[in-house]
Amino acid sequence: MSSRPPASTAGLLLTFALVLTACQGPTPEPAASAATTAPPASPAPEQSSSPRPERPTRAADVPVRPAVPEPPADVAAPTRVDVADLDVTIAVEPVGVADDGQMVIPPDANVAGWYEFGPPPGSESGTSVIAAHVDSIASGGLGPFARLADLEPGGQVSTTDADGRTTTFDVVSVEMVAKSDITWHDVFTREGDPRLVLITCGGSWDSAAAHYSDNVLVTAAPSP
Repeated sequence: MSSRPPASTAGLLLTFALVLTACQGPTPEPAASAATTAPPASPAPEQSSSPRPERPTRAADVPVRPAVPEPPADVAAPTRVDVADLDVTIAVEPVGVADDGQMVIPPDANVAGWYEFGPPPGSESGTSVIAAHVDSIASGGLGPFARLADLEPGGQVSTTDADGRTTTFDVVSVEMVAKSDITWHDVFTREGDPRLVLITCGGSWDSAAAHYSDNVLVTAAPSP
């Protein structure tokens, strides 16, 4: 089994919102225990003709609970997500929390980040959160997660971990939610039934705010 890097922010109360390449949202109130969420589905955001400045490698708008000294470690870290219904495959790498308290997101929209202080897919409990930018300069346009809004309940998502194990999930809901309306502590949680939440940005591009209006959240439960 592959090992994951130790938590670098143990003991700190970390609350943040998901910020993907062009995604950003308000920072929610600090939570008392681990939590994460994802937005609803809607048409893929339109590409802008003029390039937008690349954001640093961070993902704001996704609140999390205090990072523990060692993340849950019974299952290997995910390395890939496949959505067969959309013919989508995306590489996944572990990510943590930036110095400003926001979740790190790979700057290339062709790579997703798994929040390593939460449970990995295939764990017995808690929510596994994987997020990616909807688009980026590094990817030269829209990334694979731009199609998440096209998913429908009943579809399937599978993850493959560093040990080569594949876990299949059935999509329960696909939502497009305004950033200001998302209750992130319901998403980032290490408790409750196991589930997978995929997150990206959606809605319309707000030039003044320099981010998309919404987040797309796909929630899936382990297949029987």
